[in-house]
Amino acid sequence: MNKHPLFLLLLIIQFVLSGVFAQETESIVKEYTSLKKRVFNYTKIDFITSEGEFNESICTLAIPELKEDSPPYVAIYYKRDQSVWFTESLYRKRLRFSFKDGILKLDRSNFWDWFELAEIKIVVIY
Repeated sequence: MNKHPLFLLLLIIQFVLSGVFAQETESIVKEYTSLKKRVFNYTKIDFITSEGEFNESICTLAIPELKEDSPPYVAIYYKRDQSVWFTESLYRKRLRFSFKDGILKLDRSNFWDWFELAEIKIVVIY
């Protein structure tokens, strides 16, 4: 270990400051121990109408216990035929939705490649 006095002083300052800033960060974090998760599963039969169009009904999800003061976490997982599950990266595309009175409305633009998909899972954590 380096015994230079300046090194030791900088190490002590870093330790003290990290404790101060860590306490500030903890004050903005709130833990939820009673989270619920719902997974809505759709196969091609569900999200494509008999006319071959996108079925808009999967964009509206009824979750009566969804509270307006606590935004849900929503993720959409896609699966193509003979493929693994995948989801969009938050950096490339942001999920668009709104919620009120126990109804979660997803924007249709979230289902960008629906005609090539075999399954869709919508995961809602609230």
